[in-house]
Amino acid sequence: MQPTIELPEAWKAVSQPPSLFCRYEFKSYAQTREFLDGLAVLSEETRLFPDLGFARTFVNITLRGRDGAAPGGAEID
Repeated sequence: MQPTIELPEAWKAVSQPPSLFCRYEFKSYAQTREFLDGLAVLSEETRLFPDLGFARTFVNITLRGRDGAAPGGAEID
């Protein structure tokens, strides 16, 4: 049995494939772009590169564990 890890608010655990998912919604493209720019910096710092889907006013983020494993502490912290 895997230990239960408390997820940050708004994030959901997905079983197949093992991943974490969250959708962020914004009022304007400028806000979406600012979020994506910040996410790019964070990704470089942490060396975690999520799968992204985005449009003018939303960003979907999917985090997978390294080498196909379930996401763990590194992806959640």
